[in-house]
Amino acid sequence: MKLRRPPAQLIDSLSINEINSLLASYAEWDERYLHFDELYRRVSDGQMREKVWSALKFKRRSSAQHFVIADQTVTCNLTAKITAAMSAVDRMTFARNGEPTDEDAASYLMSQLIMEEAISSSQLEGAATTSRVAMELLAVGRAPRNEDESMIMGNWRLMQHIATLGDAPLTRADILEIHHIACAGINDDKYRPGAVRDNNDVFVAGRDGEIIHQPPDYQRLNSLLDALCAEVAWLEQQGTHPLLVACVMHFAIGYIHPFNDGNGRTARGLFYHHLIRHGYSAFRYISISKLLKAAAVKYGISYLYSETDEMDLTYFVQFQCEVVMRAVTAFTEQIATLHKERERLVTWVEEHMTLAKGELDIMAIALNAPGSLLSSAGIKSRLGIADNTARARLKNLTEQGLLRPLKEGKGTVYQAPVSLRKLQEWLKKREG
Repeated sequence: MKLRRPPAQLIDSLSINEINSLLASYAEWDERYLHFDELYRRVSDGQMREKVWSALKFKRRSSAQHFVIADQTVTCNLTAKITAAMSAVDRMTFARNGEPTDEDAASYLMSQLIMEEAISSSQLEGAATTSRVAMELLAVGRAPRNEDESMIMGNWRLMQHIATLGDAPLTRADILEIHHIACAGINDDKYRPGAVRDNNDVFVAGRDGEIIHQPPDYQRLNSLLDALCAEVAWLEQQGTHPLLVACVMHFAIGYIHPFNDGNGRTARGLFYHHLIRHGYSAFRYISISKLLKAAAVKYGISYLYSETDEMDLTYFVQFQCEVVMRAVTAFTEQIATLHKERERLVTWVEEHMTLAKGELDIMAIALNAPGSLLSSAGIKSRLGIADNTARARLKNLTEQGLLRPLKEGKGTVYQAPVSLRKLQEWLKKREG
């Protein structure tokens, strides 16, 4: 991806008054933290462009925080968007111990949201499996049939693993384990799960095939990962906000590129791990990969902007924080919407349907997570009943129009109604 790189030299002859005047005139661009590539398209006069850029850079350099990644000093400015995201995750409406306030919505729905992250993370890495097929794969728990499905299953295992990790300091072994869990069983020759790359054949290419990033030499990888862990520990000791540290780790793994493949999954896994480790347990359920997938080009550009502007991570961190803000908003809205819709569904079913006790037990599970997928194996496990009994009850509920059957290979999964309107549509079709 070709972009206009910042000039190598700034105009150091600008007076303080000139700098302040330029900053006042272009305050919006300063607030948005535009890269030179964006400024280039907005200012046609070359001399004025360099003056504006110089003023912006003088200000940014003077206020930046400093970190170290891969033996390089990197910087970050806490923009309004970044601080807003920090405040949002801090004040997120959690109940005791960081659990979602709506306890009723925190059971089956939560597994659906974790599935969503596993699926979106894999699709972001190139998995071609559709979301519906992927949801069925995870709901049924069947063995993956191909590399794409194995990728999704690996991310599913990773999200479950991250939720169980303790609060011990991050180590290189932890990073290798996260990679191993995410990538084992997909294509071990290609991924080398849990092992750093042993060559320099890896590079990041742009749309036109040009090399836009050459990662560090493979012989330095172990020491660079150790140094990253030490930097994270130092940032924690300094009281750096966990969201900022999580974003820095995310960037660092992409920059160091320690593995043959699966670096993105590992980076996002570390992002989640760090936030959960510091008490933000709702991030077990909040999916950023879905939003990153929807803005994959901007995701890549945020890396490039940071790398081409003196390793200023503000571009990347600000983009990540914008994604986090949208994800947090979507999560809280989804919880509230689900709670209201579930109440409507439960009330309607109780008033209009006559069900046996065993069927009510299954519908309680289904209505607790509108739109979820049920399998006979899952019902058997959750209710402690025989497989044939689970199948018979699911079939009976389907015949009554309360569940929708979906073929999954040689078997069948059953979808709960996502809303009262959808349930009424199913019943109307059945009657018609």
